[in-house]
This record gives sequence, C-alpha cells and structure tokens, in this order.
Amino acid sequence: MFLDLKSYGPRPEPLPPKPSRPKLTPRGEKVMIWIICFNILVLTIAPIGGATVIDAVLAVFGL
Repeated sequence: MFLDLKSYGPRPEPLPPKPSRPKLTPRGEKVMIWIICFNILVLTIAPIGGATVIDAVLAVFGL
C-alpha cells in the first residue's frame, strides 16, 4: 500500500494578500441610495403599468 503524505518537496509560497476594496465617497453613497430608491419605485409601479398596457392591447383587439 502506498501512502502519499504530500509532505515531500518544497512548500508552496504563501498567496499574496488580496487588495482591499475601494471605499465609496460621500457623493457615491448618495448616488447609490438614489439608484436603490429608484429601483424600488420602479418595482412597485411597473406591474401596475404593465397590467394597464396588457388590458389596453386586449381591449384594442377585442379579446
């Protein structure tokens, strides 16, 4: 039976540390908040608008 312990040979060099993520500036934070608020607003309004458009198309074609 052969037991491979992988302890033979040179050890690999440690990985370099990952660079830190850049921080948002105050202006960038405001823009991010506005984008999130706009997306939430669109998520609440879009289904209502979509239903209205579908209802209008069905009314036009008399279905």
